[in-house]
Amino acid sequence: MVSELKSADLILVRGTGLISKAIEDVEQSPYSHTAGYVGESQLIEANGFQTIGFIGLSAYIGTSDVYICDSLTNQQRQAILKAAMNKVGGHYDYVLLAWEFFRYEIHRILPYREGKNVRICSTLWSDAYREAGIDLCPGIKFPSPGDLANSKLLRKVGSL
Repeated sequence: MVSELKSADLILVRGTGLISKAIEDVEQSPYSHTAGYVGESQLIEANGFQTIGFIGLSAYIGTSDVYICDSLTNQQRQAILKAAMNKVGGHYDYVLLAWEFFRYEIHRILPYREGKNVRICSTLWSDAYREAGIDLCPGIKFPSPGDLANSKLLRKVGSL
């Protein structure tokens, strides 16, 4: 599976910690985290208490599934990768995480304006795809990992 990964493939992670389990429960999804493959066994992710950056693929072996967008061209993959790399060094968006809680638990969509260089894991990658002209979750401005897993444009191809 690892040798078949291409840039911009998405890694959806089943969390093991308390916060991850809470996210999965709120979303009613098996996933609490999203990362994207950039090549050479490296991912880019937005993770709490860290700046947006790189992590080795091995961090998620045994706890994640691989989703691909079959329609991506090599040019789109490069555009997605460039958009994600432009966010490296940014910060985790804790306010958006709270906003997601209201969306799922209170069933209210509050006004929200995303900051320039802050993202949560799933919006980092959904925004990167949008910059390449692909809206993975039409009608959902700030998709969660569970929303990405349900995207009609993504297909689960296996587990790490």
